[in-house]
Amino acid sequence: MLVAGDTVVEAAHSVQETAEAVAWQAEDVLPGTLAQWRDRNTSAFAAINRFHEWARVDLGVTGRFSGAEHSARGLLLPSTQVDEPEASQ
Repeated sequence: MLVAGDTVVEAAHSVQETAEAVAWQAEDVLPGTLAQWRDRNTSAFAAINRFHEWARVDLGVTGRFSGAEHSARGLLLPSTQVDEPEASQ
């Protein structure tokens, strides 16, 4: 916050918020399914990438790191060990 512009600071706050949601679900503070946990991880990594993009702009770094090749890799999340029970109908 001492050396970044408002956009970078806001992006950093977004990283904090989305990462906390992942942690809260892992700690059973926030309820959720495996699919919701994966969605929260996806949101956290998207927030991290936005933060990196804005920080690079703020620092005057040229070039891009978030092209199609980077995004196509997806997240490296573990596969489920136990299938989730089907929702009752």
